[in-house]
Amino acid sequence: MTTVIINDKSQTGRRLLKHIERHPRVACILDERDITPLPVPEEELISLEEFKKNFEVAIHEDLGLKMIL
Repeated sequence: MTTVIINDKSQTGRRLLKHIERHPRVACILDERDITPLPVPEEELISLEEFKKNFEVAIHEDLGLKMIL
């Protein structure tokens, strides 16, 4: 799946959206960015603190640098 942001206020953007509507099996138009599907399952998401800790460990292991975020 690919996400594309189209400016629907421009003439070309409106024309493009009209063409996309003609092919519902190929493309889906979502009106708001908040309802777009996540790229990974929600169960696999981690907290910011967990990400920071994992990133600090990876930097230390890969580059030998001690970093605090």
